[in-house]
Amino acid sequence: MSAVRFPALPAVRLSHGAVVTLAFVMVMAVAIVGVVSGATGAKGEQTADQVTISSTEPVDMYTAMADIAAALAALPPPPPTTVVPVRQVQTRPAVVVDPSDPGVWDTLAQCETGGNWATDSVSGFAGGLGFANGTWASNGGTDYADSAADATREQQIEVAQRVLEGSGWGAWPGCSSLLGLR
Repeated sequence: MSAVRFPALPAVRLSHGAVVTLAFVMVMAVAIVGVVSGATGAKGEQTADQVTISSTEPVDMYTAMADIAAALAALPPPPPTTVVPVRQVQTRPAVVVDPSDPGVWDTLAQCETGGNWATDSVSGFAGGLGFANGTWASNGGTDYADSAADATREQQIEVAQRVLEGSGWGAWPGCSSLLGLR
């Protein structure tokens, strides 16, 4: 299959995907021409609105496809892809906090409940650190009081240290993030 060149047009460099797409369109066009040129009516007679295509020789679909495949195989390989390095995500340094320091717990209580160690204002949460009733009970808080609001500040801190060991600062998600504890 010979290529037709138009000297007035600038050279166009196509990607492999574009060449494959173009080849497919060309094969389909050749197939459509073959179907249209051989179109006949229901009884085998030619139709009045048949498109006439003048050609000196019939187009062999297999030869046309082989020519296209050979042209595709002769294309140079695609340029190598550039590897972009993965961007390193910066994280803030871990905050080292001594959970035995009562100041940490006072700051957390200030954020959670305004520093009111006896609060029982939010349904299901109590005490200065906003213990969920189930968390208070499962970490030994009921050894001191039925509700965290009825326990002393020191007892609440002791239970909070147990919660911290088991769940980390995520047990107080909003305030621990706000205070930079996690």
